[in-house]
Amino acid sequence: MLMKNKIRNGLIIIVMSLLSACGTSPKTNFYILNIDRDLSQQKSEGVSIGVWKVTLPNLIDRPEIITRTGSHTINLADFHRWAGGLKSNISFLLANELSYHLKTGHVDISPWSSYRNFDFQIKVHVRKFTGELGGLSEFEGAYIILNGKGDKKVLEKTFSFSEKVNSKKYTDIALAMSKLVSSLSREISNSVQEQIKIK
Repeated sequence: MLMKNKIRNGLIIIVMSLLSACGTSPKTNFYILNIDRDLSQQKSEGVSIGVWKVTLPNLIDRPEIITRTGSHTINLADFHRWAGGLKSNISFLLANELSYHLKTGHVDISPWSSYRNFDFQIKVHVRKFTGELGGLSEFEGAYIILNGKGDKKVLEKTFSFSEKVNSKKYTDIALAMSKLVSSLSREISNSVQEQIKIK
């Protein structure tokens, strides 16, 4: 009888362990868009820029990282997500990169105080921002440069960039997408510098 109880208790422990293992969810990984820059040398008297938070299509304005799996199919990675959301990641990296390329410490992200004065305001409307693991990441949309008050359009241009994703790892998707935002910020910076010359 004692032996039967021991066997039964042992079986209960094994079954409970198996059930516990089955109920364990995979770890969720979080990613950010980032380019390491030294921003300590930015000029205090540089151009002042107000960056509006970017607009995204509903399809990609999600916490999950979205990858293309075919011409008409996508995958939402439940366990690979953007820390803070994709919209915020693009906006913050864009602002940092503009600060770096324009050599200015005066770049703010909306919302800002009503009394804040800028030389220019920037709006970015994203139409496409996806990638394929081990394939290409693509970034398309349009940007608008406004005057300092934001009530007059100075320039509007479309953009289209692509970047190779070096592997099937999500870290490389995040890296490729970071490089795309950097490419856009470099183009916007060049456009702002041209507008400064005109002024």
